[in-house]
Amino acid sequence: MSAWNQLEETECDAVWNRFYKKFRFKPGVKSSDWPGIVEPAESITFSIGPVYDGHPEAYNRRTHDLGVKLIRAFRRCVGPADTIYVLDWHHPCYSFAPHGEFHFEHEDDWPIPALPNGDYYIFLARDLEWGVFGHPWEQTMCVFGRRVLDAIHSDPRELFTTKVRVGGRAV
Repeated sequence: MSAWNQLEETECDAVWNRFYKKFRFKPGVKSSDWPGIVEPAESITFSIGPVYDGHPEAYNRRTHDLGVKLIRAFRRCVGPADTIYVLDWHHPCYSFAPHGEFHFEHEDDWPIPALPNGDYYIFLARDLEWGVFGHPWEQTMCVFGRRVLDAIHSDPRELFTTKVRVGGRAV
């Protein structure tokens, strides 16, 4: 089974509508618009600023580590035949099967990479109860929902080390 399948426009719009409503998504490039969503009580928002330190080798290592660790976390959260939503603001959206077949050596191997590098990238459970919200301008990723938080914490990552907010509150 292919891991990535583009959603039909109507399904993509429906998922975005649910996301906007549930998380009160407020896109914006200014700090006054951040964090971009109402972060759930069970959430941790991490700074991803260090990935942009100007060293290509470090960038490649960190983005690869992030992708590998997110795949492992998502595999812990869903069954072998299950899929999650992957949203890219104002671009095609996908259904992603973490247990499916795909090649991953570089962030360009994903239709929507793990690291938000120019747009909002959102990985969501189909019921929207857990996920990862990537904010490119704030340079953060909000991991929310007990299931994915537990999965993320069980596998140390290079990027998710500096907490910005917990439960939507600054730390």
